[in-house]
Amino acid sequence: ALQDFAKYYRHKFNVKVIGITGSNGKTTTKDILTSVLSQKTSVLATAGNFNNHIGLPLTLFQLEKKHRYCVLEMGANHKGEIARLCEISSPSVGIVTNIGTAHIGNFGSLKNILKEKTELFNSLGSNGIAVINNDDEFITSFAQNLKCKKITFGIKNNADVMACDILLKTENTAFSLQYKKRKEKIVLPVAGLFNVYNALAGASTAVTLGYSVNEIAAGIRNFVPPAKRMETINLKNGIVIVNDSYNANPTSMRVAIENFAKIFYNNRKILVLGDMLELGNFEIAEHKKIGEFIKTNKYADKVLTVGDLAKHITAQSGGVWFENKNKLSKYLKKNLKYGDAVLFKASRKNALEEVVEVLIS
Repeated sequence: ALQDFAKYYRHKFNVKVIGITGSNGKTTTKDILTSVLSQKTSVLATAGNFNNHIGLPLTLFQLEKKHRYCVLEMGANHKGEIARLCEISSPSVGIVTNIGTAHIGNFGSLKNILKEKTELFNSLGSNGIAVINNDDEFITSFAQNLKCKKITFGIKNNADVMACDILLKTENTAFSLQYKKRKEKIVLPVAGLFNVYNALAGASTAVTLGYSVNEIAAGIRNFVPPAKRMETINLKNGIVIVNDSYNANPTSMRVAIENFAKIFYNNRKILVLGDMLELGNFEIAEHKKIGEFIKTNKYADKVLTVGDLAKHITAQSGGVWFENKNKLSKYLKKNLKYGDAVLFKASRKNALEEVVEVLIS
């Protein structure tokens, strides 16, 4: 009933709905795009992560006549959810950030995840616009047969909107945004190469809506990063914490660890990792793969884990496993030293930010 009422209410407004889905980066992309669009007009956007069959309808009920755009984050952990969210909201622009292994326990395979996420593209009419990550082979392969309008973004492969001259820093990321013959230098106020992709997704969408490169650059510069997502905290004792504890899946875990290692190459690097959930039959194998990934690439000087599944990470990488967060906190308090860089990452249920709060206090 809630969904049906929301569908009815949405069609009372002449508003352009922009849907955002994908395995990683949905919230950051949503926040960047909203920052860009709201410079010129009134925008309604998903609050927090209200991105499911309840949160999306509740967002739509906030629509008013003043809103020109509605930016909706669309999450799914079971088959058929994206199609239903699209049916309710009728998007005319669709962004699929990437395809990864989030919720693979429920979907069974990457092929099924691709099918689910690209329901957003399938929902667009012939006048709709698909925003395509040209560096994601799953998405580009699927997009070849799309009948709607398309705009592409990327870093490695040639695309309509691109980033170059990328410089990874501890608290931000500098890059040049390229569109047609225009090139604009930008400092994105959050760390990580993957966040450049999120900025490009937002920029590509804004371009199709008539925003200039200058306006897009200003919006990206002014966006406020969401909490607990590559959030850099400098402690008075010279220790740097990177709080990326909001959520985790095998894809996001890898990119966070890799980016952390590249950014803090001069520091002693400590990984504090927890369980990755909703992986079903893949859960043990995926945790072991993360451990092997860390060990093979020498991405950390020390690996600390907490949680029943996370013990499989340290079994492969070496390090210390803790049976609870209290013991982990005490260990960190005692053993961290000046110049250490510490990454925290785990699925939401782990609430690993509680350990961060202990260190900050």
